[in-house]
Amino acid sequence: MTEPATDAESRRSVAAARPARRHSREGRSVAAGVALLSWVFPRVGPLKFTEVLALVNAPRALTSARTLQRVLSCYGPFLLATLLAGLAALFTLGNGDNSITSQKGLYSSPELTTIITLVRTLTYVVVVASVTHFFRVSSESAIQRALNWSYILTLAPGFLQMFRLYSGIHFDLPYFERPGFGPFSGVFDAGYMRLMGFEFEPLGYGTSLLVVCCLRFHARGTIPWMGIFVLGHTFSAGALVAFAIALVLGYSARLRRAVVPVYLFAFIVLCVAVWTYLDELLAIFMVSVSVSERINALGACINMWLDHPFGVGAGLYGYFMNLYDKANFPAPQLDWYPNNDPAMFLAYGGVLYLLAYLWVFHYALSSTPSRWIRIALVGLLVQSVSSYMIFNPAAVVIIAMALSGKTPLPAPRKIRKSTTRDKPELQTPAAIA
Repeated sequence: MTEPATDAESRRSVAAARPARRHSREGRSVAAGVALLSWVFPRVGPLKFTEVLALVNAPRALTSARTLQRVLSCYGPFLLATLLAGLAALFTLGNGDNSITSQKGLYSSPELTTIITLVRTLTYVVVVASVTHFFRVSSESAIQRALNWSYILTLAPGFLQMFRLYSGIHFDLPYFERPGFGPFSGVFDAGYMRLMGFEFEPLGYGTSLLVVCCLRFHARGTIPWMGIFVLGHTFSAGALVAFAIALVLGYSARLRRAVVPVYLFAFIVLCVAVWTYLDELLAIFMVSVSVSERINALGACINMWLDHPFGVGAGLYGYFMNLYDKANFPAPQLDWYPNNDPAMFLAYGGVLYLLAYLWVFHYALSSTPSRWIRIALVGLLVQSVSSYMIFNPAAVVIIAMALSGKTPLPAPRKIRKSTTRDKPELQTPAAIA
């Protein structure tokens, strides 16, 4: 009489497994995007290839009420602030100075820059929703595989460049990188050789390595010695300092709600100091182009905000930079981004945009039970004061992991071969005396 019940239970388990298998098949593109989170090349227009892969799963993510609720709770204020910053651009367009343009300038006019910034931001939130949905509905084994591949593929270009570093042998990959200065052939020359991976600079690669090391801790519970070894070879002070601060502030769950208020207070103190002593600081740090450019850009953002309390408009920092460039850096060193996300959003849309940006991290920190996801979030937040972080795929993956609410994955167990000692019934009986 028990066989029919067993058959019914079997049919129910098979039926329950079908949606999971369907989700697994549809999430393969997102899993590939997670695995390639550090691959800046190749690109599809303004989008990274990893983001395009994540967008394949967007329809299912956008029809999931729970995924949308979590993403909008996190990014709702940010989207509203972006829209208001776009409206602010209507009052400032034509008042900037684009007589000197940057080598990284992507668009031909301020109007087009603002439109692309709005579309880019909306696309970014959709990408976060897609990755969040993947982490929510996928099996632990699927997530584990994606994170394992992410670790391997992020370290791979670093080891290739270390080979060049110590052997002097390198090669170019045509149509995929800049000759002599790309992921397979190039290393960053700052007076000494630094790994840069698939990024444009060592700091970006250091960010990806910081994230994948934390994900390795999260997924396997082991110290990622190889990742730390490669991270050290980037000589990225920003990434290393951010990692150290993140260990202090993110290790304990009790501090997670205090991280963003402390960060905001420190940022205000930094802004006051830079605004008050800008000339003196530029004179002191002029020996370091990297530091002096960042100080100069922060000072420019502060003065933009003081002149435009509601912001100069989304994406328009590059058109106003030359009006506030106290250090008179030559054109090739100017950038469309100040390499400081909080300062950039302050210049784009005033205090509201800055607070909306910080809310994203505060909500994500409050949503995750995982210590190493918290540490990665704090590391990215700290590092964002010296780099352009907001559209980094590594940040997308970490924030999506936090929004999914995933607990640390169980560490993979080693399969031990069974012996006769484990099975007494197979042991040879003792001889009878």
